[in-house]
Amino acid sequence: MSTRGLAFGGVMCALGSVCIILSTLFHLISPLIIASVFFCLSAKKGGSLCGVLVVITANLIGFFVGGIGGGEILFSVLLFSPLAIIVSATERLNKSLSKIALRAIILAAFSAAIYILFATVLRDIVGMQDEFGLGVYAFGAIWTVVLTVFGFALDRGAAIILKRFAKND
Repeated sequence: MSTRGLAFGGVMCALGSVCIILSTLFHLISPLIIASVFFCLSAKKGGSLCGVLVVITANLIGFFVGGIGGGEILFSVLLFSPLAIIVSATERLNKSLSKIALRAIILAAFSAAIYILFATVLRDIVGMQDEFGLGVYAFGAIWTVVLTVFGFALDRGAAIILKRFAKND
């Protein structure tokens, strides 16, 4: 990794950790979406290893400064950060329709797995067995579709930002 890539990763780590801290301070999810854009940019520009290191460092900084007060750090660690890394790792699957379908299946499988994890936590650990009906599973299907489309939008948005603002090395 070059010095320029290291500096870019450091800036993306700082911006991502600020977004995570703001998310935990104000109990909002929208800064985590912006942080996932920063993580995706760092993984696209510096490679997957750089992206993983930026994600780990930003989440650790966000945890130690912001704390685990409202659970937003869990959304960052379990949902938005891995989604950014998966999006950038499957970037090369945009060549043909079958590869795009494979990428959509990968993103949908990740989204469904995270939803099942959250639903299991709510049902078994928190104790919300009585509130689980057909609507919860319908929401899971909508969640999967929305996060899959968000993954494609995240990839396209990061590509546009890099094309516009980052120099080609």
